[in-house]
Amino acid sequence: MESTPTASTSAPRKLIADAFGKGVSLWYPSVHDSINSMRLAVYTSEHLFEGTVFPAMQAVVSMQEQWANGLVDTVRGEQTLKDFGRDTWSRLRSGARFNRLVNTLGRDLFGSARFEGETILAEDEYFKLTYIPPKEGVPVQAPLFHAGGAIPYGDRLFRLMPEANLYGRFTERGMPVYAMELRGDRYHINYGGLTIAELVDSIERLSTTAFEHAGRKLVLEGYCGHGMQALAYLAAKPEDADKKLCGVALFVSPVHGPDCSIIADLPQMTPGRLSDIQLSLLQYTTGYIPGDGMRLSLDLSLKKNFLKTPLGRFVDGWNQVDLAKVKTVEELTPVQRKVLVGAYWISAANANRFPIPVDFSRYANVMFSKGLSPKGDIPFSYRGRELSLADFVARTSIPVVGFYGGTDPMIPDRTAYPLIGLLRDRYRHVVHPNAGHISYVFSKKQWDAGHPKAFKPNPVDVILEMIQKEPIGLLD
Repeated sequence: MESTPTASTSAPRKLIADAFGKGVSLWYPSVHDSINSMRLAVYTSEHLFEGTVFPAMQAVVSMQEQWANGLVDTVRGEQTLKDFGRDTWSRLRSGARFNRLVNTLGRDLFGSARFEGETILAEDEYFKLTYIPPKEGVPVQAPLFHAGGAIPYGDRLFRLMPEANLYGRFTERGMPVYAMELRGDRYHINYGGLTIAELVDSIERLSTTAFEHAGRKLVLEGYCGHGMQALAYLAAKPEDADKKLCGVALFVSPVHGPDCSIIADLPQMTPGRLSDIQLSLLQYTTGYIPGDGMRLSLDLSLKKNFLKTPLGRFVDGWNQVDLAKVKTVEELTPVQRKVLVGAYWISAANANRFPIPVDFSRYANVMFSKGLSPKGDIPFSYRGRELSLADFVARTSIPVVGFYGGTDPMIPDRTAYPLIGLLRDRYRHVVHPNAGHISYVFSKKQWDAGHPKAFKPNPVDVILEMIQKEPIGLLD
């Protein structure tokens, strides 16, 4: 016969089990964190050597080799000693000036694109909505709503320069742009208290203004982190989206973050409790993830730390001898303009202008560590309600397209594969083999159908086809 525990024996047994269970719940997470801490230490050491120490050694050796070859050419009589000395002096001068040029001329160029007739339609605590009319003389097409937010190095990227920006590629094809952008950097406004919930509400409000101004439905566009943030709006406000949107275009956006292994590894290895403590401290102090901390994390993941060190900046200048005498923006060649503005965009100075709100970092961390579930669940909540793209799928008929670059080192196109299963014939997946992460902003020529490396298919053509025709294909 089986014995039945009496009240006198079950109470102590439960007490012991509860105490043991409490110990287990405390012990094993600590063990996992310890293992992750060791992995993080190894990862950090390896990436610092690969991204900083070895490139620095190679750069010094390369400069020495270049100088030695120049000396050999002089001895052979292939150039005069005066020419050799002039070239060496110009390289030294250019190297010494390069960082200053980046932080003056590069800064002046960054975010400088302005458009004829652009008008601010609305503002709230954090954002402004700017209307950019289509280019005159071309047929007017569906309007584009740029769903902005906070991203590393700032949303001025999309206004990079007059000759290289994102908005102009749509307006020149007749698509007016409604750009939702931060009203300023951290020195103009304090956006440390900005949350994902408030971002969703801002997208709702400002897209309503754009919808009423346009008098027709909009194509919502999100680029990289902005696209990831726009997914929160689509999951939180599907009915609102259905009333105002005729399509969604995601550019190089991380959808299922764990597939972006290069930049997902670091948040996955960071001990969860350590991350929570750090974020809580920042929440009650500045409200931001420091821009330089975010920059260092990205550079560590990409093994690109050396490029932004003083020696790295010097090497950049050494290899661009024509910068030795440049003093004004007007003196820069088209290539030099891109070099300096690109270097400023990813600089420490610019990163510090655009730190990331703590709530945005929490959202990014879970999207890169957990990602989108097969059912479309997003591991985050909006005002106490769990988010899921399943609601967007069920309550709307809006088509979606994802554009990805085949040479993008950070966001591989497979990150968007879950959308194929969720949206089926409402989703189109486009990979441009020659595009990198920022090609859609930097490379105006690739939007030109006549260019040898043109985007095929052209993103604007795909978007216009998507909103005019159904069904649409799954893969190109």
